[in-house]
Amino acid sequence: LVDALTDRELTRISCGSAFREHFGAPYTVVHRRDLHGALLEACRKREEITLHTSKELASFGETAGRVLARFADGSEYEGAAMIGADGLRSRVREIIIGDGTPRPIGHVSYRGVVPLDQVKDRSHFDDMVIWIGPNLHFVQYRLRGGTVMNNVATVASERFERGERRDYGGPDELDEVFSHTTPHVREMLGYVGKDKNWVLHDREPRSGWTRGNVTLLGDAAHPTVQYLAQGACMAIEDAVVLSGKLKEAGGEINAALLAYEKERYLRTARVTITSRIFGDIIHCRGGARDLRNHLLAQRTPETFWEVDWLYRGIKA
Repeated sequence: LVDALTDRELTRISCGSAFREHFGAPYTVVHRRDLHGALLEACRKREEITLHTSKELASFGETAGRVLARFADGSEYEGAAMIGADGLRSRVREIIIGDGTPRPIGHVSYRGVVPLDQVKDRSHFDDMVIWIGPNLHFVQYRLRGGTVMNNVATVASERFERGERRDYGGPDELDEVFSHTTPHVREMLGYVGKDKNWVLHDREPRSGWTRGNVTLLGDAAHPTVQYLAQGACMAIEDAVVLSGKLKEAGGEINAALLAYEKERYLRTARVTITSRIFGDIIHCRGGARDLRNHLLAQRTPETFWEVDWLYRGIKA
């Protein structure tokens, strides 16, 4: 972590051999397209998997332990169970829980992936670095075998705090917030595109994802903001646990889905809530920023092992 106003390092954690030894696995970052590609290729190799795209769920019903899914184009599919992994604005969640739209948190991100030879400052090439400041942060790290640099700039909008819930976090506010950072950080802002942004949302954690032989997975069940970098990780953990419960169930699908939800609920709720808190910490200002920087400076790499609950993962 680096202070974006002074370029002073606040703290660091080694993600090398010590991390691997302590947590039992390496810390890894991956381009989302590469992850999607690997999963898609794995599906294509399985004869029992048929992929249908451009489908919009209209409704579903259950009869005699079978689930019938009806789609907007008039098609229907029947199966023993249905898993709603349809994201932040899940239609399956809308039917099962009906808790309305996702909650905007007032943060907006801008992203950019650039070839490594376009990056001028190479002092942090081997690190994942987060520059943090009042109402802002900037993340930079390498991807795809070190051939490209991923850049993410985020603004925590004061306009949103003031109740201006339309057009907050735009390029003008991004530039305004980052105008107080060091020349190095302002230079890196040029690596992100400003023609598209991502408005961050989550939901209040809650149980009740399962109805009969239908359940939710990933962001459909427990959307979280990006500050622990755990959204995709939680979805993968969901899939591992769900698979295990179905194998153990002996055909009792509803029991398997309920057991899956029970095992995943509190862990994912903790990730969602902790992600919000960490987002507040890295964007704080004034005296809170000074206190944060002081406390971070007192920490040693070993004190970060208290995140065992997160990085030790789950038992597969």
